[in-house]
Amino acid sequence: MNEHGKQARPLQPVSNERNVTVADVARHASVSTAAVSFYFSDRAEHLKRVGPEARERIRAAVEALGYVPNKTARHLRRQKSERLCIILPKLGIPYADKMVQDLGQAAVERGLLPIVSTASNIAELQKVLAEVEAGLADGVVADVEYLSEEQVDGVFAGMGKDCLIIHPTARSMRFSVLNNGLVAALETAFEDLISKGHRIFAYVQNTGLSPNHRLQAIMDRRRRLKGDVVIDTMVGASERSLAADCARKIVALEPRPTAVFVESDYTAVTVIEEFSRLGIAVPREIAVVGCGNAEEGFYCEPRLTTIGPEWGSLEEAGRYLIDSIATSERQPPRAFHTSWTYILRASA
Repeated sequence: MNEHGKQARPLQPVSNERNVTVADVARHASVSTAAVSFYFSDRAEHLKRVGPEARERIRAAVEALGYVPNKTARHLRRQKSERLCIILPKLGIPYADKMVQDLGQAAVERGLLPIVSTASNIAELQKVLAEVEAGLADGVVADVEYLSEEQVDGVFAGMGKDCLIIHPTARSMRFSVLNNGLVAALETAFEDLISKGHRIFAYVQNTGLSPNHRLQAIMDRRRRLKGDVVIDTMVGASERSLAADCARKIVALEPRPTAVFVESDYTAVTVIEEFSRLGIAVPREIAVVGCGNAEEGFYCEPRLTTIGPEWGSLEEAGRYLIDSIATSERQPPRAFHTSWTYILRASA
């Protein structure tokens, strides 16, 4: 029976010569086309207007007729894509992969499709953001550690979409920012090695691009210390083969470093393995510290000393942005903070 007390008509197959429409679903479910539209709405106040029995008939009609909602038309009407764009400097980094997994799950729960893009410099970032503004997504989560504070403000201040910016030090009243504690944890690790007597360091970067907030913090600490501290820098933390090259260069340096910082756990493990092949004992001859607290580092030999994030604040910040997008009620910008911890293991 339908809501007017009439017997619902049995479902009849629709000709394959044309696409099934909302009107077809409404006719076979004995409801109005408005009821079908409300059924597919992502707004609770609309769905409430369709009773349980009518919803079941619509569901059965959709299944029997093979109806596929025209999301493109809905997006055009609502001027929304129902997508969240996550922008990372690089794929394959454990920290970034974990972030995509958690944010993606939160987005899907609110009816948003997560899409992932990469940008490792300002030109690439601006290209992706232009696509977002053109309708690629309704909001952005962007890890932009490689930008200066001034660049962050210049790039994101004029965005017409919801934004969450992940950056060590940036501040803004125009978009939400998640400041991570990576630099503070790195400083703690550096001071611990200094206290153990290390004075000659190698620092292996992801890229040679400036600014590098991590390296800058280490250099600032070095300048404030009493006595000579040497830091040799090189690029090679973005790929295993490059990291192995760096390990060989470190062993050949005169004087040889006694401690090495690597900007990725993934490649820090490679550095340890290459040291072993070269007959260098870790940590007795050279201590190694990674970044990211990846599972691989825990199971290497020796276990990798690293710095890693605590995830609670990232989840809070991500859900704040996603809720703003999903409800179409833009929230005021907020400042968030994610702590990082120095995790001392056998390699240092």
